[in-house]
Amino acid sequence: MIDVKDKKDSIRTIKELGLNFFPQDVFDHNDFEGFEGFVRKYPAQEYVLRDASKAKGNFVYTSSLDDIRAALASFSGDVTIAQSYRPLKEDLVLVGDIKVTRGAFGDTVDITARDDQDATQRNIYENPKYNLHASLEDNKLWDIPGFSKLMRYISDHELYGIILEFLVYDIKVGVNKENVAITEIRSNY
Repeated sequence: MIDVKDKKDSIRTIKELGLNFFPQDVFDHNDFEGFEGFVRKYPAQEYVLRDASKAKGNFVYTSSLDDIRAALASFSGDVTIAQSYRPLKEDLVLVGDIKVTRGAFGDTVDITARDDQDATQRNIYENPKYNLHASLEDNKLWDIPGFSKLMRYISDHELYGIILEFLVYDIKVGVNKENVAITEIRSNY
C-alpha cells in the first residue's frame, strides 16, 4: 500500500511511480535559486506556487521569474512550484479527486469532479458536477466524460486505495505525454 505523508512526499511518490504529471517541485520560500532552476528546466507560459504545508493554502499564478520573486514574499516555509495546466484548459475533459477501493464483492469508486473549463482542483468541491460513491459497475460512472481513460490509468498503474487528484485531457500532456495527469496523491493527510 502506498503511504503518502505530505505534499513533498506526494511529489516524490508520483515521480517514483513513474506517473504522468505536470512538472512540479518543492523549495523553501527563500530558495530563489531552486525556483530559478525549475523555470529554466521547465519553461512554461504559466506557473502556480502553492503553500506546501496545508490543503487549500496560499496559491499564486505567475508567469516570470520576477513574478515568482515578488510572490514568494507572501509565503513562508516550503512552497511547491508547478507548470500550470490553465493554458491547456480548452482541451481539459475532467478535473477531480478519485479513490478506487478494491473489495471482495467488487470495486467501489468515490469521485468528485467537474468537466467544465473553469474546473480546478480548488473548486471541484464547491460545485461538483459529479459527486458519487458507487460500484465500479454503475453506469453513472461510465457516463462521466474521460472516466474510462482515468480508470484505465488507475488499473494500469494499480493505484487502488489512495486518493488521486487528477486531470483528464483530450490531448497528450505532462512529462509522459499521456491523457491523464496526476497532480497529487493523498493517503494520510
